[in-house]
Amino acid sequence: MKRTHPSTMQDIRARPKIARSMGGPRQKENKLLSLPRIERKHWMVLGLLMLGLSGALGVRQAMVWIASRPMFEIHQVRVVGDLEQVDQDLVRKRVLGLKGSFFNLDLSAASNELRTVPWVRSVTLRRIWPDLLEVGIEEHHALARWNDSELINTKGERFSAEFPGVLPYFSGPNGSESLMQDEFQQFHKQLKQISLSITDLQLTERGSWRLIADNGLELELGKDDIHGRLARFIEIYPQLIHNAALSGAVADLRYSHGFALRPVSSSKDLKS
Repeated sequence: MKRTHPSTMQDIRARPKIARSMGGPRQKENKLLSLPRIERKHWMVLGLLMLGLSGALGVRQAMVWIASRPMFEIHQVRVVGDLEQVDQDLVRKRVLGLKGSFFNLDLSAASNELRTVPWVRSVTLRRIWPDLLEVGIEEHHALARWNDSELINTKGERFSAEFPGVLPYFSGPNGSESLMQDEFQQFHKQLKQISLSITDLQLTERGSWRLIADNGLELELGKDDIHGRLARFIEIYPQLIHNAALSGAVADLRYSHGFALRPVSSSKDLKS
């Protein structure tokens, strides 16, 4: 039996220790071996996500296809509201002409479309299964004509519509509609005390007020204390109707303690 030299045995036994002590290459080798496992895991997760996304898109496309079937179209329209001027048949026709079914009808776009119908102020929509759309409408209530081309409603809003009835005329700068509506209501209450109503109300660019009553009397109110001036005129008005022809006359109320009346038949002022 061949004997091994003690120094050789010592070298053999020492090699594993040397290999174990060489941590640098072993750590690098472990790091490289772990990369493929991480990549495979990521690819599996990505594959599952893509599979799930494909399934979701398929379900979505199926739902879109089902919702667009003719069986789910809107076939009935119910118009509700206290309506006098709105053409309900026109509203139904507009609804039935919209694109979309019971499920995918764009209610916002439908509401905007219906607000273009004459006299419609606001719209609320509600789906009722299986094929009915309820249309709630608030219509404009005309208060006056605006600058000979439009109308003003009782909320001081301008709108366009045909109205054959008699309405007072408003004339004023753009943006003054709400202010004129408010002042009109107050003037109306004051003149009602002497059985007069307003046929024309004017507001100048400088903020001066003028109104014409239904008996033809024109009142110049100016800018300041307009309701106080009108109140003082109303107090003396019963005396005027016995002493002057007021139709077409002009009462200038822009005085601090009285007014000037210019009758149609005279160029002289009757001061009070």
